[in-house]
Amino acid sequence: MLRFDRTLLPAAQLEFAVVADTHYMVDPGDGPLEFESRRRQSERARIAWQMVATLEPAFVVHLGDLVQEFPGRPDFERSQREALAQIDAVGLRRLCHFVAGNHDVGDKPDPTMPTEDVTDAALRDWHHLFGPSWSSWDACGFHFVILNSQILNTGLRAETEQRAWFEAHLAAQVDPVVLFLHLPPYLYDAHEAALGHYDNIAEPARGWLLDLLDSHRVASVFAAHVHFRFLHVPGPGRRYWLAPSTSFTRPGFGHLFTAAAPPEQGRDDTGKIGFLLCRIVDGHLDVHLVRTDAVDADSGTIQLTPPPVAAVGRLGVTAAHVLAPHTQVPIAYPSAIRQPVRNDYPLLACMELGATRIRVPAVDLEDPAQARRLDLLREEGVVVQVTALGEAAARACEPHLHADDWLELQIPGRLEPDAGALRDLTAGGRPLVLCPVLPRQHVPGKQHPRTRIGYLADELDGLEALTDPELRVAANVRLDGDAPWSTVRALQRSGVSEVILLLELPGLDDIGNATAAAFGVVAAAALDAVLILEPLVDLDRTMDIGHGLLDGLCNPRPAFHVARHLTACLAGHPCTPSPQTHGSAQIVALGGSRRLVVVAGSPMPLRDLLESVHMRICRLLDGVWLHVGSDIGADAHIDPAWGPLLLTPA
Repeated sequence: MLRFDRTLLPAAQLEFAVVADTHYMVDPGDGPLEFESRRRQSERARIAWQMVATLEPAFVVHLGDLVQEFPGRPDFERSQREALAQIDAVGLRRLCHFVAGNHDVGDKPDPTMPTEDVTDAALRDWHHLFGPSWSSWDACGFHFVILNSQILNTGLRAETEQRAWFEAHLAAQVDPVVLFLHLPPYLYDAHEAALGHYDNIAEPARGWLLDLLDSHRVASVFAAHVHFRFLHVPGPGRRYWLAPSTSFTRPGFGHLFTAAAPPEQGRDDTGKIGFLLCRIVDGHLDVHLVRTDAVDADSGTIQLTPPPVAAVGRLGVTAAHVLAPHTQVPIAYPSAIRQPVRNDYPLLACMELGATRIRVPAVDLEDPAQARRLDLLREEGVVVQVTALGEAAARACEPHLHADDWLELQIPGRLEPDAGALRDLTAGGRPLVLCPVLPRQHVPGKQHPRTRIGYLADELDGLEALTDPELRVAANVRLDGDAPWSTVRALQRSGVSEVILLLELPGLDDIGNATAAAFGVVAAAALDAVLILEPLVDLDRTMDIGHGLLDGLCNPRPAFHVARHLTACLAGHPCTPSPQTHGSAQIVALGGSRRLVVVAGSPMPLRDLLESVHMRICRLLDGVWLHVGSDIGADAHIDPAWGPLLLTPA
């Protein structure tokens, strides 16, 4: 049985889970392909409920669409019974608060919607089975509220009663409010169209709701319905979360990405399936995505890793693409209009990674859409490192920098910065990063030379700015992902007080990239330096194709998970790497009986890698800890496909 390990997270005063769009399905006599799809989606919901139960939350909120059928359909009641049986089977029914979704009680009032509007009869059935469709409760100094979004704008008596109740409720509240509803108030912004738009609340109810939330400073809102994750920030310290589905993804949103649609024309994008674990830590709400497709084990312990606001590691990313791409979903069922939409997955990935630094070009500060996303990351504790090519560009971007931003001066064609520019740019204590941009660099296997961004370790000698105690100047140093240890030793001898390591993932081999990321994390820990991995998302320049931390669908590649788990595991521990080999394995002793192991070639006996039988193994690809003896036998063989492993004393 799987378990969860929270030892890397700060202590929480309360934990609860948010589950959405489970869409339990029964067989309505469809063909074999559709039946298999339905069976697979219902199985995913079952796995999600098992994982939620394992977390033992204080309560669970289901954000609606418990089943795929609609009220009045022949299989609706049977679907409900079978879905609730899943929840009963893991003992969660008594902990669940249910939100009414469009598949549960009916669609929002819109003449273009695919099914019937909500009716009094459907509401009576819901209230009989689940209780009132709007409710509230208190826990740990927070006030939690459920609203029924489906009855807004209907003119039903229930809408009038709910509005009066909610207005009085907010007026009487002094505790922070967390609101749950099915339909989001908006998908892109508060002024978007509603008629023919499947994924928002129409006016006048939208304005009524948003005005109330603004006037009472409601900081946290959770909605669902879209089967995709989005994150809105209506103001400082406020977050509107759109939760993922546990069963399938909505096809239309595949147009957000640069890759071809995943299976079933976008319905089977399993990298986006999961639920949310919410933790109240010192009055702050941390939101963790728990992926339900990534763990391939029946036993072991899943390591939960901290978000940036709680992270103590020093991991960063380079955003070669814009952080928040914007587009419009084409006119297609179930919407009758184009829907403006923003791809939040790169930003959400930075938060899930626990990244504490993001490196972006200065132009992003002048783009309001990108600047708002960077403000969100700053609130989460992320340092923004702004790159400017040349002294003139660096001076021009200074007025747009925030107080805690780092300015990266990229020096075209040479190693040394201009002395006058250096004085100007560091006036007032602004931290500055030096970074040469050097053309005509020979790269083995390439016909034409390339341009290198960043120093090599032996190029730091003589750069006086790096050792001047009056200045806070760092250097970007390139790291070889295959063999970074000579660079680590050179930097340890250099006397340079601060370096930032740039590691470009080496290519298309995902296990090779994961190994490079692991070596980079160890190098950064040894130097107590920031490690910036690049690119965040796959890059294709025809002759220079490279996998990123995320693929073209913005789903994590193995290097993402390895960097996330290893950074969290090493944070706060001294690291003295000593590389060695043993048969087909690369081993890096980290100190304190901890070892990083990468097996290549054929599978290798675990016993050959153990210092003792009292050990634990973390499969860094999925963050699962296995105890030798109870979860895995010492005679087991380690497959190279497992990727980098962390071995520690039990």
